[in-house]
Amino acid sequence: MTERYVVAVDGSRPAEAALRWAVQRAKHDPAPLLLVHVEEDEAGTMGQEYEQFAARQGAQLLSQTMAELLDASPELSVSSVMVTGSVPWALAGVVHADDLLVIGTGKTGFLHGRVLGSRSVQIAIAVACTVAVVPEVDLRFRRGVVAGIDRHATAGSVARCAAREARARGEELLLVQAIPETAQRFSAAERDRLAITEALAIARAECPELVIRSRVSTRRPAEALLDSARDKALLVLGPGSLDPVRSPIGSVLHEVLLNANAPVLIGRPAEDRQLVGPVGTGLSRADG
Repeated sequence: MTERYVVAVDGSRPAEAALRWAVQRAKHDPAPLLLVHVEEDEAGTMGQEYEQFAARQGAQLLSQTMAELLDASPELSVSSVMVTGSVPWALAGVVHADDLLVIGTGKTGFLHGRVLGSRSVQIAIAVACTVAVVPEVDLRFRRGVVAGIDRHATAGSVARCAAREARARGEELLLVQAIPETAQRFSAAERDRLAITEALAIARAECPELVIRSRVSTRRPAEALLDSARDKALLVLGPGSLDPVRSPIGSVLHEVLLNANAPVLIGRPAEDRQLVGPVGTGLSRADG
């Protein structure tokens, strides 16, 4: 279960979108909210007076944000903390393994965009918990969860996480795997050995009441995932690597984060945590 929803707060519009997303989940989950503001190292290099000003501004932002949240939703459990340092590593020092860290991103679906040092990528690399990267997009009319499946090692954990998210929302689940164009010549037996076949069986066993569909695409993986997610409420992915000494952000996940057009949930399969989204009634059948 999620221990806390940890939300990075800096007063920007992407951060506000991330906070709204986290609040909606917290309203249906007993896990508390922790608001975190990072006073970056650069403030100290601009002199003591500016550093003190930045600290006051950060404290005021946290205080005002907490007051507004509790005024609108007094049932929430909300606390805050201000830390200093580089944003990715400061956040990494705050989160616990079972937290869900929620961060905003200004990237909203411009495929092939490249921003060296993108904060969302840096943070996802640094922290050791599940991360939600939330773009500033209108989610009011979006429905459904899409899960990216790439290999057997993570197929089960991604499928379970995505199925639970879809069940909590009462919405459909779409599983997507991108394979080379040569796969068009695969036999039926070879296709049955794809990771998506395993993921589909696991998702149905986890949540048999869901409508679950699957799609094998011959497009580039990032393109296939972003295209599938453009009208969905959530995209669930696993890490790029399970090796603890390597970055969890592979090239596909890196490109997706730089061009996110839906909230992206990056799970940590080693923990296989159960995440709880907005409560829904669930659907009554499953088909491929």
